[in-house]
Amino acid sequence: MQPLSVWPLKSGFAAVPQLHFDVVSSSFLSTRNRRRKKWSLVESVCHSRNTGFLLVSSNSTFSCCGVCCRSIKLDSKCEFLCGFSSHKLVLFCEPKKSYVGASVMFAWSMEQQEIGNGLLVEEPNSADGLLVETESDIVDYRSVHRVEDTGDNGNQVESEEVEIIGERGVGKQKSGRVDVKALAQSLWHTKTADDVEEVLKDMGELPPQVHSSMIRGFGKEKRTDCAMALVEWLKRKKRETGGFIGPNLFVYNSLLGAVKQSQKFEEMDRIMNDMAEEGVNPNVVTYNTLMAIYIEQGEGSKALNVLEEIKKKGLTPSAVSYSQALLAYRRMEDGNGALKFFIELREKYLKGEIGKGDDENWENEFVKLKDFIIRICYQVMRRWLVKDENLSTNVLKLLIEMDKAGLRPVKVEYERLVWACTREEHYVVAKELYARIRERHDEISLSVCNHLIWLMGKAKKWWAALEVYEDLLDKGPKPNNMSYELIVSHFNILLSAARKRGIWRWGVRLLNKMEEKGLKPGSREWNAVLVACSKASEYNAAIQIFKRMVEKGEKPTIISYGALLSALEKGKLYDEASRVWQHMLNVGVEPNLYAYTIMASIFTAQGKFNLVELIFREMASSRIEPTVVTYNAIISACGRNGMSSAAYEWFHRMKVQNISPNEITYEMLIEALAKDGKPRLAYDLYLRARNEELYLSSKAYDAILESSQVYGATIDLTVLGPRPPDKKKKVVIRKNLSNFCHFADVPRRSKPFDKKEIYTPQTERNQ
Repeated sequence: MQPLSVWPLKSGFAAVPQLHFDVVSSSFLSTRNRRRKKWSLVESVCHSRNTGFLLVSSNSTFSCCGVCCRSIKLDSKCEFLCGFSSHKLVLFCEPKKSYVGASVMFAWSMEQQEIGNGLLVEEPNSADGLLVETESDIVDYRSVHRVEDTGDNGNQVESEEVEIIGERGVGKQKSGRVDVKALAQSLWHTKTADDVEEVLKDMGELPPQVHSSMIRGFGKEKRTDCAMALVEWLKRKKRETGGFIGPNLFVYNSLLGAVKQSQKFEEMDRIMNDMAEEGVNPNVVTYNTLMAIYIEQGEGSKALNVLEEIKKKGLTPSAVSYSQALLAYRRMEDGNGALKFFIELREKYLKGEIGKGDDENWENEFVKLKDFIIRICYQVMRRWLVKDENLSTNVLKLLIEMDKAGLRPVKVEYERLVWACTREEHYVVAKELYARIRERHDEISLSVCNHLIWLMGKAKKWWAALEVYEDLLDKGPKPNNMSYELIVSHFNILLSAARKRGIWRWGVRLLNKMEEKGLKPGSREWNAVLVACSKASEYNAAIQIFKRMVEKGEKPTIISYGALLSALEKGKLYDEASRVWQHMLNVGVEPNLYAYTIMASIFTAQGKFNLVELIFREMASSRIEPTVVTYNAIISACGRNGMSSAAYEWFHRMKVQNISPNEITYEMLIEALAKDGKPRLAYDLYLRARNEELYLSSKAYDAILESSQVYGATIDLTVLGPRPPDKKKKVVIRKNLSNFCHFADVPRRSKPFDKKEIYTPQTERNQ
């Protein structure tokens, strides 16, 4: 190849030594900036025989002395092409806003066989023998958008976008212009080289640029058969013309691209074999296309092998080659492999082993590769998170390795990873991502925070969810209704757990925490703590919680009154319970079965059976039927207070009401009769329970034996049967507390409970 020498002159001129150029030849020069460019030809050229220079201007039109000169004005841009003997030249200009000092780019002088991709078509009957430019979208040779890749030895691939959709007829040569769109349309149904020959036999000689454009268009429309037929026709023409017309490297690269776009991957090996047979050596663009095809097939390892083959062939991989390798790791979902590959590439780049003596702007390309590896790692981590298996550890490790490599995803990518965390085991990843966003960025999306609160609750990490809510209050953004509802729902779950286990102290602390964070507990939350106090027989705590509930403006419900009545009953505060009952009726709260049962037990313990009868009449008027629990409460109260005869009467009364007694009924009645000196009656009840296939505890068995010995009663031990096994005693409170701490994700040993925590400041002053 023979490069042109350029000497810049004043006023936007450039001087080029006189060379002899052949007609119908052209070349292109690229700044190797791997992005879509719009190419334009220079405004004017002067060739002077006297000086031996070509004068090129980017801002004006000149007359010329000498052999040839031509000036063409088209809109705001003008073009000129001139050519003589065996070499060729094309001058390009892209004017800036100011026409002064507009840049002019000169192409390398190259042999036509090496280029094989001219933009201009010779006019056979042209009187002046000059090259003729084409126009508009037929083949827009004046201004073509192109994406180019440069291989080793300066080979260039130039591809303009050509659409093949239309109903226009066969393109004809008219003043040197070729309608590529219509020409391609005429080849739409070709299957063989003979079909192509039938269409193109009268077209004359076409430049390889037209063939490449049509092949790429066929690929976009997935008409691989047409593209293959055209290449077979070119191969035939090569044999007929002795190599003057035939497929070149750019044609084969376009064909590989068409195969990729149409996903006819099985044709790849055939094309590569054809290239070898035709003596066409692949360049970097060829191998890049092969890598892309392997990636499309999901064979990432083969794509990486192609990269190694590029190096073995003595070619220099381009930035596209490295980006394809990273994409191969992405398809294999190997984030660690991609990161390692980039780190090694970066070391070579910093040492100057990559990009040295290359036309590519590697400073710019490396920034793109850096952004690309971050994007790939993000995509791989997202894929890991949506898989069925738990790959949270892999995500955390890759995040750490990215930190070591100095690669940080942007906030949006962090937030999208948080959204991908949807399972319980993802909470560790979500928590780490949240910490990174808070640490490295000033803002965070409220929807992401709400998602974290939801996820932490799902993973039963209630306090972690509360920490996120606290950050919303302290750091922003301001929580919305969704934030409020989510965190309150988490408190409800914890309070329900405390209620079921009777862990009243934790219930009180949860209420205090809610108020501390500006969350207003509702009746559901207050009732949960009241029930927990009742189960733990903490009547003082229940009284104070009830008072706090009223002071906070929350109206007590029947559940609130029922829990308070139960706590007062267990504390034997019968008079206080009676006042609470009367107050409940006065404020119009309708009693339920539970409240009636508690009051029946309280009145029984006081020996006020007339009030018990009143309770039953009120239940009947309210259409509330007593259950075995109601009778058990009355029988139990009789037994605790030494009223075994009354207990026995209520036992017969429940039988009359067709309510079947259960184990608890028999055990409480037997114990009451045994203590009251009636072992024989207790013995008969024990046998009746056994006949009903009810299995009583050893406590009832021992009460019968002890009472019979004390009072000299005769019982048949063989009929009574063996002693039932003892039931294992459970340390309920300690076990429940441990379970709750594990459930709530809080330490088992917390600070000692201060009774002042029960009171609000107002109620504390009233004590």
